[in-house]
Amino acid sequence: MNFKCIFPNCNYKKNDIEEEDFLKHLKEEHQEEMLEASKKENIPINMVEMMSVSNSRVFINS
Repeated sequence: MNFKCIFPNCNYKKNDIEEEDFLKHLKEEHQEEMLEASKKENIPINMVEMMSVSNSRVFINS
């Protein structure tokens, strides 16, 4: 899959990687931001992770 990170000030952009690799990026680089969103929106952290992965997925039309 292709991913472009949705977090501001992050230039992470990779093509042909597994979702697990992108999730690793999120956990390593954006854990605090995801925890903050989890608390602010009163939703579980895994839901924030899922939404971040989903919103960062890039589809290339061919």
